[in-house]
Amino acid sequence: MKQKIGIIVNGTKVSKQVNDLVELASSAQNYEITTLIVNNAEHQTNLFKKFLGNFQKRGFSRLISKILFRAICKLEKTILAKKSKYHHLYDQFDLTKYNFDIITVNPQISKSGLIYRYSDSDLGKIRKAGLNLLVRSGSGILKGEILTICPNGIISFHHADNNINRGGPPGFWEVYKQNPKTGFIIQRLTDELDGGDVLYKGFIRTSWFYSFNLANLYEISNPFMHKVLEDITSDAPSLSLYPKSPYSSQLYKNPKIHESIYYCFKTAAIFLSKKIRAILGIKNRWGIAYQFTENWMDAVLWRSKKIHNPKNRFLADPFVIKRNNKHYCFVEDFDYSINRGSISVYEITKEGYKELGSALKEDFHLAYPYLFEYGGELYMCPETAEKRDIRIYKCLEFPLKWEFHKKIMSDVSAADTAIFFYEDKWLLISNLDKSIVGEHFSQLHLFYNSNPLNADWVAHSNNPIIFDPLKARNGGLIIDNTGTYRVYQRQGFDTYGKSLGVAKIISMDKKNYSEKSLFEIEPDFFSNIKGTHTYNYADGLLVFDYSKTSNKRTGISYDIAQN
Repeated sequence: MKQKIGIIVNGTKVSKQVNDLVELASSAQNYEITTLIVNNAEHQTNLFKKFLGNFQKRGFSRLISKILFRAICKLEKTILAKKSKYHHLYDQFDLTKYNFDIITVNPQISKSGLIYRYSDSDLGKIRKAGLNLLVRSGSGILKGEILTICPNGIISFHHADNNINRGGPPGFWEVYKQNPKTGFIIQRLTDELDGGDVLYKGFIRTSWFYSFNLANLYEISNPFMHKVLEDITSDAPSLSLYPKSPYSSQLYKNPKIHESIYYCFKTAAIFLSKKIRAILGIKNRWGIAYQFTENWMDAVLWRSKKIHNPKNRFLADPFVIKRNNKHYCFVEDFDYSINRGSISVYEITKEGYKELGSALKEDFHLAYPYLFEYGGELYMCPETAEKRDIRIYKCLEFPLKWEFHKKIMSDVSAADTAIFFYEDKWLLISNLDKSIVGEHFSQLHLFYNSNPLNADWVAHSNNPIIFDPLKARNGGLIIDNTGTYRVYQRQGFDTYGKSLGVAKIISMDKKNYSEKSLFEIEPDFFSNIKGTHTYNYADGLLVFDYSKTSNKRTGISYDIAQN
């Protein structure tokens, strides 16, 4: 029998996020949404009284601050709504079509307008609904008996990392401070603001302007409310509470006038920089370097030799393999003229390197040419995110002749996949995003199988096993006699592939995955480079990539700030 759940809302017309949750719940195995708890708060004040109350509480300066920030939000929303995938982000959706039971309540609102309490009469109406838990999607900081009226309490989002950011606005201060990541939590509410019992936590890469960051935060985090609800209402809940620590930061509030003005100047500067770079054809152009070394962990990267980029192209994502006593490097070969990558091969010796030619070309973008062997055959699993699948190619004649073998996952937005044997099973790790955003920086998903060529991959129960743009995205895989090592990318604020790190995989079973970060590499090994995001090694040859700011047409490098 499914557990009954209610949603606290401000009215029957709700945001896209609430509507999306309702739609996800229609396929839930363990719960069903049966009831709307509608806060009837507007009757308590008219617009003039609300304006007067705001003026009396905040004073003229705070009131102007609020008006200015709302104007900024409105302008940004107008800009964002022009992007097709965010077209419905600010629409209102009518929940009356679902025929939910509706309980109208009259919250007792504090003088500050922030704290909501409920009368015994309203609490009695909610009790009669027989709900297992409530989801807070309405206004107000809830206090009193409402927090414990259901067996599983009240579950709510806080769109920030509550260890360092409590209050609001959600997703703003991370952009303002140019933090590389923006967090969210799903919590069971307590009397402490944003200090509830944390049931789930994740992070995304911070976007360069506020409404864009908030939209991505809402879209990416929303499906995880459904995940938490499924777990809580199951016969055997598996979620464990995150450990708590003292909160030592300020309580964040809407930006003051000078903070809003400063944010506008910073955002305008980033926008102008992007436009100027686009007009001048300036890009972060990737390149590849290599080094022969007996130990990939103690290599001295500045001693490495560079492979020069071909005209109007760049090379990235190097993977190396040794065949017939020769080293071959498979790379993403990006052609600016068609704005698409293919897979090329270079032979590397201690005397130098030479381009052998193209191994794989499609009418869609290819990158990250991950190689693995199975049954005496060599296979490649390149990134094919543009086709929304994960596919395998088989080598017919090494190194340049390959053919499509099969799709092992379909209808999936995935990047930078690796397939390898670990202990007694085959593992697949990939950067997936199930939202409309297509953000491949933040989530690492793991699957296992007995045969890497089969399509029946089993998802790990804790997916995503890593939810953090500073650790999640794959940047290579190194297997030697000391263990299996995952290379991970570290994203910067509005910067892809700022640096990388290496973690040793410690254990993996059907319930747990663990790895230990060993070291991180900053892009300081060559002059004027801006990033590094791939690092691989095989049989004495280390390969890695790096980026420089340059003109994509001429190849001339520039030493300018990267946005």
